[in-house]
Amino acid sequence: MKHIFTLLVFAVLTCPALAQTEHIVAPNTADPLSGAPNNYHFVYTNPNVAQKNKLFLFFPGTGGVPYGYRQILKLAANLGYHAIGLTYPNDVAINDLCAGTTDITCHGRARQEVFDGIYRHPDISVDQNNCIQRRTQKLLQYLATQFPNENWAQYMDGDNIQWNKIIVSGHSQGGGHAGIISKLYEVDRVVMFAATDWVTALARTAEWITWNGATPANRYYGFVHQDDEMVNFTVEQITWANYGMAAFGALTLADNTLPPYGNSRMLYTQATPSNDPTKFHGCIVADPYIPMNGATPAFTDVWTYLIDSDSSLNTNEINPKKVSVYPNPFSGSFSIAHAPEGYTVAVYDILGREVDFTQNGNSIQLSSNATGMYLVKIQAQGQTITKKLLQE
Repeated sequence: MKHIFTLLVFAVLTCPALAQTEHIVAPNTADPLSGAPNNYHFVYTNPNVAQKNKLFLFFPGTGGVPYGYRQILKLAANLGYHAIGLTYPNDVAINDLCAGTTDITCHGRARQEVFDGIYRHPDISVDQNNCIQRRTQKLLQYLATQFPNENWAQYMDGDNIQWNKIIVSGHSQGGGHAGIISKLYEVDRVVMFAATDWVTALARTAEWITWNGATPANRYYGFVHQDDEMVNFTVEQITWANYGMAAFGALTLADNTLPPYGNSRMLYTQATPSNDPTKFHGCIVADPYIPMNGATPAFTDVWTYLIDSDSSLNTNEINPKKVSVYPNPFSGSFSIAHAPEGYTVAVYDILGREVDFTQNGNSIQLSSNATGMYLVKIQAQGQTITKKLLQE
């Protein structure tokens, strides 16, 4: 499963983007012992929103690089998460590697070697200087040293990664790596995009997916396209069931359902990909193929739910600590997260004049392009909360 976005790297760059902080770090800058691949890690925070003190760690699909997944990383930062798109050894497609086998341990052995660099599979060559675990460790230590005010140190305890404060996520092969990490360590959440390990000859999932792992089943979330050309839709549903996700809500078509999607962990889409209508596998999260509403990804509400939902939230009441409005500052449009079902919204300028807008799901597009402060009032069940937003 190859998703190739090429970017050659030689240095570390830092720049602000739409109130966010972006760091672009070459692996061998964070760790001189790191070898290939040396494409940039992409790192985001947004100091202008309330911080969740959790890390969203994303792994690209086979052949992919973080540059091709910046939209979801930026969204996570706007939700208050530290966000990292990690470059790691992903040139070998593990499902292809294990395609002809009846060995149900093939996928798991390959994935564990990519994760920790310990030899387990003859066709995987990832050493301990280049594995996911060390690259994550060294990048976090580098960020903590170079940018101490951003509080990256909270994700490390000495040399140990604090996995319980991390949402592991990924696309395709990357989603499988997120899954196996969650079996080895208790993580805050697992978000998998079109990810499965399937033993075709036996018509079953790889053995590791059914492990009784360290992370509770209610923390797993998945998203796939019904017409995915690389991951069979029925196979994906079997995979999700084997993770235990079916116990928390039915398979749900996100296109015609509002958040919180019945609190389902299993979401799918039938949307048409951008740029190439055949790229169903990539369109759910890979930047070149994501359907767009103007400058906003069409899956913004879905991604927000997958990353930031709280199934314990009472949807009949407003919880001011949970409701968020982002990005802040914004330009033209913004989104609302964690508002209860049936909410209404009104927008006012700084002089108290109501501003017209159009609403698509939880996305709000203002009719006014005037810069300055706006007040957003969200109402439900006789309750009201007000948020301030700056339009640039």
